[in-house]
Amino acid sequence: MVSSNMYMYLTSQRTIIPQGCTVANPNLTDCDNARGNLFHSNLSSTWSTERLANGGLFQLNTFEEVKLGLTGNAYYGFDTLSLGLPGSGLPTLTSQLVAGIATNDFWLGSLGLSPVPFNFSNFDDPIPSLLTTLHNQSLIPSLSWAYSAGANYQSPPVFGSLTLGGYDTSRFTPSNVSFPFGSDFSRDLLVSLESITYDTLSSSPLLGDRIDVFIDSLVTEIWLPVSTCQAFETAFFLVWDDVAQLYPVNETLHKNLLAQNPVFTFTLGQAGGGGNVTVAISLPYAAFDLFITQPAVNSTSRYFPLKQAQNSTQYTLGRTFLQEAYIIADYDRHNFSVSQALFPPNQDPQQLVAIHSPSDDARERHRGLGAGAIAGIVIAAIAILALCIAGIFWLRRRSGRAGQLSVPSADEKAQEAMQPLAPAKYEVSGEAGRHELDEDYARKPELGAGGAINELLAVPEHKVHEMGLPEVPVELEAPIR
Repeated sequence: MVSSNMYMYLTSQRTIIPQGCTVANPNLTDCDNARGNLFHSNLSSTWSTERLANGGLFQLNTFEEVKLGLTGNAYYGFDTLSLGLPGSGLPTLTSQLVAGIATNDFWLGSLGLSPVPFNFSNFDDPIPSLLTTLHNQSLIPSLSWAYSAGANYQSPPVFGSLTLGGYDTSRFTPSNVSFPFGSDFSRDLLVSLESITYDTLSSSPLLGDRIDVFIDSLVTEIWLPVSTCQAFETAFFLVWDDVAQLYPVNETLHKNLLAQNPVFTFTLGQAGGGGNVTVAISLPYAAFDLFITQPAVNSTSRYFPLKQAQNSTQYTLGRTFLQEAYIIADYDRHNFSVSQALFPPNQDPQQLVAIHSPSDDARERHRGLGAGAIAGIVIAAIAILALCIAGIFWLRRRSGRAGQLSVPSADEKAQEAMQPLAPAKYEVSGEAGRHELDEDYARKPELGAGGAINELLAVPEHKVHEMGLPEVPVELEAPIR
């Protein structure tokens, strides 16, 4: 079992290449650190693109994020991936698929955790995912993971947690409620949002009718119907900035919100309204008290991480929500659970429990974990929740995008190369060097991508950007579908 404070999702690993700073953000101070450090493929002795056409240049397979305007191109290749620092005892895997990106729509690198294989121009040569590779090599006991983004607002700040092949019982309050995966593999973590309430006396519910909403750690904010956002506006005197596409929070409003100190309760059920069991996840105002900074804005300022969804395909619970939620995803049994997160002191020992594949015999399933069987990687970074994504190895996205990747045409390449760079609007304060839990700032949502620099840089037009083994689980202490 492997554990870490990271992201969720995706099948391939994403890293930020030098053009993400030199071309996309030439005037951004300390850009390489802000973007979680850069990957120089020419300095890697194990980097290879021999199996890939088009020099490895393909469009990112952001099946869900594109609905929020997040997209871009990437240079793909194969390289050696180590899950821990040298000497940590954690796995090192060869010939792993890596995507080098420069677009500002995805500010930090990520580590993909979907078990779905990756395909390029056809389905004849599927590339196994990281999770599948670990399981096939008996380095984790099942196709499963558990994750929470951590909380920078706790005192002291609490790291996020990612466990591969099991879960950490010290990080959540069991809900004893599980939901089936969505029928669409790219929307596996789909739930019904039954209600949103807050604890102010005589307050009205903020959500009118139940909606199906997707849980996505590649997204910072919470995207809800316009009517629900307007209910937030009325209750908390928020004002929508239509140009910036966000809710700015000035000092006066911030003081009022601190004084009121609302606690928001999100009640979740099975997608489609099926089933009769629900689980409630509570988020304090501190989880919404976030910052947005350069290059999305000229100076650091507060904002409320709520976004106005224009249709049902955009309903999303992003990393803001995942600060207080702990997800356990079991691909062998095709279900997942969402529980209230706990925040033990960072120095407390993990309490890891393996999830075994159904094919394991009873003896294997119930045997205890050996003291030396659980390895941990601690990546120093304080998690600010929502807005940061752990750098290169942080697991980011989405349950498996397996679809075919398309190759930018020659005309598109030429046209993109001719397009000037627009001012970059970013996600949130970087991770990588900074982890999902390693940021105090948020960048505007990574919305919309347009042209490309070196056929790789996707430039947004008029959009705002937003603003992660052995037979037991191994938890990486650092910042994933």
